Amino acid sequence: MGAERTASRRVAVSICLGLGLATTVVAVIWMVVDRATGDSVATHVHELYAPYGEVPDPIVPWVFLCGVFGLAMVGWAVALVGTWRQARWARWWSTACFVIGSALLIFGAVVSEHDMPILPLSWRIMSIALAVLGAITLVVAWLPTTDRIKK
Repeated sequence: MGAERTASRRVAVSICLGLGLATTVVAVIWMVVDRATGDSVATHVHELYAPYGEVPDPIVPWVFLCGVFGLAMVGWAVALVGTWRQARWARWWSTACFVIGSALLIFGAVVSEHDMPILPLSWRIMSIALAVLGAITLVVAWLPTTDRIKK
């Protein structure tokens, strides 16, 4: 029987962190394109508040999304560098980023006013998807190591 080497936790976490970072970068690019072309958030805010009178400035949801996704990119990148360098704090950093980031992402996805969500469906789906990816990364980061060779 040949030697089989299983993937290390560092490799598995790095893959998850890289996917999270790439997904967040895609979300930011999508945000820039959306803002420049159709501005789905402004349209959604107008549809939400127009029947009730004065429509608030739609920049508030954009600032929220930019802030959350910007912080997510920094969190994913720092965690990825820490994991590559095998820093002891990398798992704790990932855990803290997951708890704070997921709370903000899920808050943005579920908060509503006038029985209608504040964010459009596409941005709610993206928020929940990133929170789920963070949860998967966290589980992988805290799994026991599998650095061994089986014979």
